[in-house]
Amino acid sequence: MPDMNWDDLRYLIALNRRGSFAAASAELGQDETTVARRVRRLEHALSAQLLFRDAVGKQRLTELAERLVAHALHMETETRHMAELAGMDQRRLTGTVRVTAVPVVVDRILVPAFRGFQQCYPDITLELVPEGRNLSLTRREADLALRLGPPKTGGADTLAQRIGWLEFGLYRSPITTTPDEPPQWVLYDTAHAYLEQAKWMSAQSDQHSVATLRVADLNTAIEAVANGLGQSLLPIAACQNDTRLRQIGTLPVPDTPRRPVWLLSHRDQSHLKAIQAVKDWLSNISWGASVQIKDYS
Repeated sequence: MPDMNWDDLRYLIALNRRGSFAAASAELGQDETTVARRVRRLEHALSAQLLFRDAVGKQRLTELAERLVAHALHMETETRHMAELAGMDQRRLTGTVRVTAVPVVVDRILVPAFRGFQQCYPDITLELVPEGRNLSLTRREADLALRLGPPKTGGADTLAQRIGWLEFGLYRSPITTTPDEPPQWVLYDTAHAYLEQAKWMSAQSDQHSVATLRVADLNTAIEAVANGLGQSLLPIAACQNDTRLRQIGTLPVPDTPRRPVWLLSHRDQSHLKAIQAVKDWLSNISWGASVQIKDYS
């Protein structure tokens, strides 16, 4: 049997993580032909099939391939650990950490707060992934995940901690006029009516209120309010520095909903110093009325 090239496992990991040759090639910066060739070379070295097509024609990993990926992910983590050790020997904490969260959290909370982290850890690269769906930590689609609710998947390999509460306030635009008629509301569509802020607004907006616009996510709601299309319940931490918005009253009040912020990580990566540094940073962001970063130096 030819010697196995361990570097070929990176291609199998990317294929498992991304689910297609096209997506894996984008992650690796290679064309699809190269990805397919490297996986075939690995199959030849192992004298075993690693891929098969399912009933709908999609490429899937065989049971052997899944076992190989599980071991390869451990190798990937240890490689990152060795790189960290080399950096720490030069008194530098290095590495790349991939963080995923819903777009409003990434765009309006993490990005404005990043400069403070960067000043403390200039050699750590942070990859921010705004994503509505839950990326898999097990497949290493992300190293850390922020979710506005307790985790439902991941099992014993996923570490979860609640790091704060995302508080909401009622906002409208300063350009909005207030004629003697019921205020317009920016509400949620039927598919997202289960959200706590959606239920609160439905209860507040009676039959005399007007709702001509319904949205599916917070970023769209914020832009709608900023453009004077109505009032809506929005996260304070994401809106307090937006001059296009004006908070109505002194919310939050006791009955105003708030969403728990959960930080998820993978148990196998808990010893990586770069990941721990990012976890500490995320844990110390104020998710309520002010986005402040503590001094980590």
